[in-house]
Amino acid sequence: MHRPRRKLASKTLILLGLAVVTGGFAAEARVLRIRSDSWMPFNGDPAGEKPGYVIEVLREIFEPQGVKIDYQIMPWTDSVKAVEAAQAEGIIGTDVTEAAKMLIGKVPIAEPIFSLFVRKDSPWKYQNIRSLKELRLGVVEGYNYWPSIDEYIKKSTAPAVHVYSGNAPAAEAVADLTSGKIDVMVESVLVFYWSLKSNGQKISDFRSAYSESTEPLYVAFAKTEQGREYTRMFDEGLVKLKASGRFDAILAKYGSTK
Repeated sequence: MHRPRRKLASKTLILLGLAVVTGGFAAEARVLRIRSDSWMPFNGDPAGEKPGYVIEVLREIFEPQGVKIDYQIMPWTDSVKAVEAAQAEGIIGTDVTEAAKMLIGKVPIAEPIFSLFVRKDSPWKYQNIRSLKELRLGVVEGYNYWPSIDEYIKKSTAPAVHVYSGNAPAAEAVADLTSGKIDVMVESVLVFYWSLKSNGQKISDFRSAYSESTEPLYVAFAKTEQGREYTRMFDEGLVKLKASGRFDAILAKYGSTK
């Protein structure tokens, strides 16, 4: 009578052991590590009620398919290096040039407009890129904007160009523009306005001196087999979210329809 019970117990333990082992491997294989600097409303505080619309989109696409999103804030250049080295699987907000060593799908997350922002009382008028030479320009390390200003930034040195880095460089640049430490900053219209609203500042206290439509932005993935799978899943999922209206519903939470 006792022998069958011992056998049953042994088999149960073996099965439990296998479940723990295989479950551990499965969990490890189904984590999508996303790294990026804070760039609201695209992505922000990982623990926030509003972590960014791209983070919400990623969660809606991947988590129902058993892939957990591990999203952490890192400086932009460090995030790029991490994905290029496959130390993370994804990054938010790259254009085609920035993603040269990564994988991107066919569906962008945004088609942004970038502006040169100044304080309302600034008399400066944009004529061409050369007209920036007399001003202190705020930019983010590693960002691409549009070709002519990217070339200007590469050739310029401090104090003409103030380069911001860290986990939340856009917010720091906005603060310096407000206080007068810089004269003009280049930033996505959505990001600039979000930063002002988040700090209780008035949009009317600033103006756009010049705007330019830029390349579409994507979620980029590491050049690995897993990265290829994630790229396919993201493209397919984003198409479905847009077709269902769910994508627009998420955007509306952040006050954006583009």
